Amino acid sequence: MVKRFLVSLIILAGCAELGDGGFVTAGGTRVNPVNGDVFEVIARPGNEKNQLWCGAGEYAHRALGAPSNAKVYVVGGAGQAVTMKTPTAAQFSLKPAAQVEGATGRDTRWGPRLGQSRFVGDARGRCNRTQFDVSF
Repeated sequence: MVKRFLVSLIILAGCAELGDGGFVTAGGTRVNPVNGDVFEVIARPGNEKNQLWCGAGEYAHRALGAPSNAKVYVVGGAGQAVTMKTPTAAQFSLKPAAQVEGATGRDTRWGPRLGQSRFVGDARGRCNRTQFDVSF
C-alpha cells in the first residue's frame, strides 16, 4: 500500500529529484548533472531515442525552469555515460555545443546527433511516444 502510494506521488509530480543531484522522469529515465551547463540523460533498455529527448526536455523544464519554447541542444551524442556506468546516455544543454565546456562533444550514428536541438516542449512530447517510433 505504501509503495503504491509513493509511486502514485512520483507519477503525479511527473518526476523526482534524487538526493545525489540526479533526476528521474515519470517514465523512469534518469538525468544527472555533469556541470553547470551540461546534463546527461541515461536511457533504459528499449526506446532509447525517445527516452533521451524526453529526459532532456523534462529536466530542462522541471529542474532548470526552461520554458517550452526554449531550445535544448545535444552537446554529446549517444554513447558511454560519464556520470554512471552505462552505454546508453547522451549529453544536453540549454546552450549550443560551441558555448559549453565539459561535454563529450562526440557524434554517433544512433540517438540524438551532436548539434541537434529541439524546443523543450517538443522534447517533452517524446515522453509519450511508443517504443516503435524511431523517428527524429
